[in-house]
Amino acid sequence: MKKILILFLIGTVILQSCGGRDENNLSQKDLKYINEIIPLEKGEEIELFETNGGLNGFKTAGNFITNKRLAHYWIDDKSDEANSLKYNQIDSLKTVNRTSAATYASYLEVYGANQYTFKIYVDADSIRTWEFFNRAIENWNNKKVDNNM
Repeated sequence: MKKILILFLIGTVILQSCGGRDENNLSQKDLKYINEIIPLEKGEEIELFETNGGLNGFKTAGNFITNKRLAHYWIDDKSDEANSLKYNQIDSLKTVNRTSAATYASYLEVYGANQYTFKIYVDADSIRTWEFFNRAIENWNNKKVDNNM
């Protein structure tokens, strides 16, 4: 039983270290990689970042909130997908909380003009998931107010 527990703990540490990037530990090299996929404007900063890219981590998938937009990318052998909308381009947001599901990630569905839609995935505990949801909604609402002035 001890061996199984030790193997489980080692496996957990290995998996977490493979893709465990968030906004607090993105290096300049990481930011350069992300900027090649979704170019950020001068003065645009990533406020929250999550990856659900498995063993390849942020190199495969990134979901983030900046002070100017919401964004998601998925890069693998089968497809390259990069989506983002600035807050003034967003028509509505829908939150889907799956924090209690063992195999599904929660997500924020972003709706723009002309039926353009994409999802920002957050595979985290409920506190982190709601931090993402609330920040996205707060930033979007603040930008709507700024645009109406």
